[in-house]
Amino acid sequence: MRYLFIRTQVIFLSLILLATFGLLLALGIRYNIRLDLTPGKVYSIAEGTVKTLKTMSGPVEILAFYQHEDPARNNFEVFLKQCQIVHSGLKYSFYDPQRVPNLAKTYHVRELYTVVLHYENRYEKIIQPTEQSFTNALIKLLQPKTIHLCFATGHKEVALNDKERSGYAVFQELLKENGYDAREIILSRDKVPSVCQVLVVAGPHQEFDTAELGLIAQTFKEGHSIFLMIDPMASGEGLSFINFMKQFGVVLGADVIVDKASRVAGGDFLVAMVTQYVIQHPITGEFQAPTFFPVSRSVQPSVEVPPGIEVVPLALSSPESWAETNLGALSNGEAKFEPSFDVMGPIPVAVAIEAKTVAPAVGGIAAPKPSEGGRMVVIGDSDFLTNGFISFSGNSDLALNIIQWLARDERLISLHPRQPQEFKPLRVTARKQLTVVLIITVGIPVFFLFLGLAALFRRKRLA
Repeated sequence: MRYLFIRTQVIFLSLILLATFGLLLALGIRYNIRLDLTPGKVYSIAEGTVKTLKTMSGPVEILAFYQHEDPARNNFEVFLKQCQIVHSGLKYSFYDPQRVPNLAKTYHVRELYTVVLHYENRYEKIIQPTEQSFTNALIKLLQPKTIHLCFATGHKEVALNDKERSGYAVFQELLKENGYDAREIILSRDKVPSVCQVLVVAGPHQEFDTAELGLIAQTFKEGHSIFLMIDPMASGEGLSFINFMKQFGVVLGADVIVDKASRVAGGDFLVAMVTQYVIQHPITGEFQAPTFFPVSRSVQPSVEVPPGIEVVPLALSSPESWAETNLGALSNGEAKFEPSFDVMGPIPVAVAIEAKTVAPAVGGIAAPKPSEGGRMVVIGDSDFLTNGFISFSGNSDLALNIIQWLARDERLISLHPRQPQEFKPLRVTARKQLTVVLIITVGIPVFFLFLGLAALFRRKRLA
């Protein structure tokens, strides 16, 4: 009878233990509980992401277009599960775009690793998502607004609606997907409408007259933003643009960049490959992807920059490149580097200009204020955003970074990924080393010896 009771007790306890483990497993699956015990919380989502998710009151739907067996899918799903812990209304689904072509077409999905985020009848789309791009897309959904861009026409600029290889139709669609409204204006007739937050001049093939250049300068002085893409021109042409940029401390080179490194990457030697970016500027501070500029001229700060103007080079061509000034020889395919006339790379192909305001001097020292002046980005090429080149590596991402900075789109935030804490080795003195050795070789064996003797003495006493 006694053994039956013991067996029944063991079975009962085993069933309770099994039920407990099953309950814990069910709770873990249902509520996706996750603990990060690392000192720097390396495997937790950033605070900015947590705050953004907590701000969202309604359901969030995520459509992720990945191949079924892609390892990147598992990594992104782990991140989404972490987001679900913060926001229970977040739901996600994965789709292989080749298996659901109609759904992919509905959301204009043109490549893998595209993620569509739905919130309150609005959606944002990101490609190759990172935590920062994912969080910024959520912020755009929370704070929807339309930013207006005006593209100047009338001088044979790149056509915004042109779907041919040399047009900007893909760029226009990209702007629309990111909440930017792009329209064309005739500068001499329409002036610069007040609704335009960014004026874009893309690849003019004719000179601007004095009045038109005056409108651009006035737009900058009034605190608006300008995006100039000025292609190389034949010798003696484009002087109005060269002279115009001098007042902003920028030198437009009468040259074309020749880049041998681009040939190694499979491109043409007239396609400047850029992998060097200035990290001190918001546009390129965290930008790393290569960009390609077909038939580009040099654009760099002048020696004397006017007071109140800040000019920062953004992107530089490879060290193997040079700025070819003999355009005649270049057109005949006979260009070669001549130290007397040409400039060896790296060569700036883009600069950012900003008007800075300065506070009144205090104690003889002037403290700069946050800038409220005009902003301008000048690039020596307009072809890098055409339908034929915008999909090259980081071209489209660089363009969006430029537009966001020019438009002062402050909705976006910068997230710094959590890093493991710095390795701090344990430094042990000779005295401490001796103490550890004595504890291991003497202390512990003696301790267990006394335990054994105590147990032996107790048994003899009870016998």
